Amino acid sequence: MRFVWLTVLGGLAVVMVVFTPYMLRTVSTWEAISWLAMLVAAFAGVVVVVRTELLLRRMKRAEDRDVSGT
Repeated sequence: MRFVWLTVLGGLAVVMVVFTPYMLRTVSTWEAISWLAMLVAAFAGVVVVVRTELLLRRMKRAEDRDVSGT
């Protein structure tokens, strides 16, 4: 399920990057600022999901080692 969220957020970030030049040319300054804030939030979401995935995998490996070592 976590990979689904990563795919969705990554896809959203890529689409936003593609449309960013168009948005910056055609909208007002405040709309451009809000667009860039959403773009940063999308990338931050991807980073959070990836970091969470890595931490969960590390915890799972540590848990598996503890169980097999007893």
